[in-house]
Amino acid sequence: MIYKEKIFLGITINFLLVLGVLSHSNYLKRNNYELNIFFAEDKSNFLNDSLVNKLLIQKINNASKQSNLKLDLMELEFFLESLPEVHNAEVYSYIEGDLNAMIYESTALLRIQNEGFYLDVFGDKIPFSDNYTPKVPIYSGVLGDKKTPELIRLSNLINRDNYLKKEFVEIWDEKSGFTIRLRNHDFEIFWGHVNNNKEKIDKLKAFCAYLIKNKVNKKLKRIDLTIQDQIVSIH
Repeated sequence: MIYKEKIFLGITINFLLVLGVLSHSNYLKRNNYELNIFFAEDKSNFLNDSLVNKLLIQKINNASKQSNLKLDLMELEFFLESLPEVHNAEVYSYIEGDLNAMIYESTALLRIQNEGFYLDVFGDKIPFSDNYTPKVPIYSGVLGDKKTPELIRLSNLINRDNYLKKEFVEIWDEKSGFTIRLRNHDFEIFWGHVNNNKEKIDKLKAFCAYLIKNKVNKKLKRIDLTIQDQIVSIH
């Protein structure tokens, strides 16, 4: 009886050992990921696929050391979205084990010259990059928590107009509101507070069209859009 029990115990131990080896082997296979990096609309400016690949491999290796559980794809998405250059990320896998990441890069809206970063269309910071220098308007001045939302709102409004988007090159803040500068007009444009924006846009475009059509050579230093139904110019 004892002999039979020993045989049964030996078989059980061997079975458990084999099962452990197989489990470990499957775990290793499961973590041998083929990483595929994609950028939405094939737009990769601040980042590139090799850099994202490297960051993901480091993240996966660190996760595998901490746990033997299946890789958390949502955790990888959160990790990618924590990068300041990434607005959104989608990570998914196929049955054969390939891991795929779709990257939606952040879009720079303004260059904050004195601070060394860009602001994107949502007001988030993107650090300066050696890989890419976007051609966006420059903001001169110091940012503040109260000022930034209005700055983003105004810049997005201007960029929605096809003409002004091409012309918009600089913006700064004064005590009584914002002032902008256009590419092909060498005068300051006082916008003031971010209100009555449609009227201001219409007045500014009409004024620029008048200057171009009539080939006005008069030197202007500044115009003011804040007065209703008129533009005040300073020579």
